[in-house]
Amino acid sequence: MIRHQLRAFFLFAAGILPAASPIRAQVSDSIIRGLMVDHSVPGLAMAVVRGDSTSLYGWGQGSEDPSDLVTPDTPFRISSVAKSLVAATVVTEARARGIDLNADVEPLIGFPFSGPFSGPVTLHHLLTHTGGFDERMVGYAARSSNEMRPLSEYFPERMPDRGWPAGALVAYSNHGMSLAAYAVERAAGETFGKVASASLFTFLGMTSTRFIEAGDRIPSDGARALSCDEEGCITRPELFSHTYPAGLAFSTARDMARFVRAVLEAHEEGGPLAELIPERFSHDSRIPGMSYGFFNQGYGPHRAIAHSGSSGGYWALLLLVPEAKVGFFLAANGGSSRVGRIVRDRMFELLLGPVPVPEAIAARTADPSSRAGSYELTRYSHNTIERLPQLFHNSIRVVARGDSLIVYSGGRAEAFVQLSDSLYQGVEGGHLMAFGTRDGKEYLFRSSDVYGARLPAAYERRSPLLAAGFLNEYLSWLVGLPLILLFLVWPVAAGFSAFRQRHHPREVVPTRRLQLTATLLALSACILYSWFGFGFTARSTRLLESGELLYGMTDALAALLWIPYAHTLLAGVLLLGLPLAWKQGWWGLPRRLLFSLLVPAVMLQVAFFFQWNYLPATW
Repeated sequence: MIRHQLRAFFLFAAGILPAASPIRAQVSDSIIRGLMVDHSVPGLAMAVVRGDSTSLYGWGQGSEDPSDLVTPDTPFRISSVAKSLVAATVVTEARARGIDLNADVEPLIGFPFSGPFSGPVTLHHLLTHTGGFDERMVGYAARSSNEMRPLSEYFPERMPDRGWPAGALVAYSNHGMSLAAYAVERAAGETFGKVASASLFTFLGMTSTRFIEAGDRIPSDGARALSCDEEGCITRPELFSHTYPAGLAFSTARDMARFVRAVLEAHEEGGPLAELIPERFSHDSRIPGMSYGFFNQGYGPHRAIAHSGSSGGYWALLLLVPEAKVGFFLAANGGSSRVGRIVRDRMFELLLGPVPVPEAIAARTADPSSRAGSYELTRYSHNTIERLPQLFHNSIRVVARGDSLIVYSGGRAEAFVQLSDSLYQGVEGGHLMAFGTRDGKEYLFRSSDVYGARLPAAYERRSPLLAAGFLNEYLSWLVGLPLILLFLVWPVAAGFSAFRQRHHPREVVPTRRLQLTATLLALSACILYSWFGFGFTARSTRLLESGELLYGMTDALAALLWIPYAHTLLAGVLLLGLPLAWKQGWWGLPRRLLFSLLVPAVMLQVAFFFQWNYLPATW
């Protein structure tokens, strides 16, 4: 402790740490350190801008070495907060080069989009996450910067399909935001990292901020993502993404304070960065929406713009309240996701005062049961093997209880009461939730809290047959029931037939070989489906969750992709054999009935392969 205090004193004497200010006096050192201990945060840096004053902070350690103390000049990976810097660079370059934000980007990027939707996709769409692109995770990342592909190579091959009409819904997309960066890269004739450095970072004095491009090294003095326990901390592996502009950038609290100040000044004085502040899209005019590179959210009467980020153990939060001339930035190299929300609320109160106590909700008493059901976040792939895992990962459940709706999401339950036919308000947080339709589909619109920033999100309503809960049971029976019929019920029926044959002799059926063949084919089909279900579907889901498939399809999984084809061939033969079994009287009545149950079950297994993009398999 004494060593840390001496280090802090010399840093202060050298001018690295600022002197105390009214803000510094309010941001309690003991409270922050207590919060870090409670939530296992090894290191944390923060910048606070209020009017003309700026305060910078650093707490904890930046690496496994406890003496490596975090300062306001420690570079942190800012993860998806980099999207705000992308948006700032794009609007700056667009103004300088005369690029229309509402023009089609295809001429800029040089390749066509795929998918069922046509019409222009614009920079406006990309900067508000309304381009309508599917999610794509398999092959999204690299194990080192040397394995990263330039945007010019990656995008023409790996750009996801258009899964929704452009401009209709928020479908949060790393690919979409990085595509906006690529459009600027093509227009400038230089890599986006160099463009951002020249047009934004150098101009604002953000000398320690940069994007990590293919072949670049991460800052040697940067904070490392850590996992800590009572025995100490270990470094987590770095995640390198091919779409690097969306989240592979490092910056410091000091640099981000300069960015915050520049945006706040642009709000009053004008300039390209002022383009970031107005709300540009909302699912419903009554709920917060999107600005360019920022989410909109409220605090009492104040409108804030924010973005958060999470990547392999790093956390970051950027939040500005332009009308009040305040903003702050927070970065951590580990710990709980709850820290961002806690610090956000604390900083809101310090900078803006206590939020006024809301008036009692004038709730309606209409029956909300028609809104109940399962909904899925519009951040999924329509046409790749990721479809099924994403359904289970992205689904929320809405339950009607009296005159309220209960939303179950991420292990939490939040109650909402009805304000109007399609608008609901949270009982505790006061957040709004709305319902609407797009192209005949029903949607739930609400903001999801991600490390203190509230992302305006859309959730598609799912039919009961596609609800995650039902599918979990259905897939279990689809694997288990045929095996039960074959391994348990079938031998009993065979024994019964043998008993009858012994006591009531009859001629040997001349098609005994066909009967045996049909039995073995049914058994093989069910074994193949179980093998694929556990060996590929379940395992790929786990590998997606752990991040292993971010680096691409593994050889072990790819080797199993012959199974759906073999299974479908067997199913076709069994389907042809079903009428023959009844015509020739195979096995006797009990087993013919069982066979008549097995064949439809096997055909449902084939339907599963087609429905969830395993036949043909794409990723």
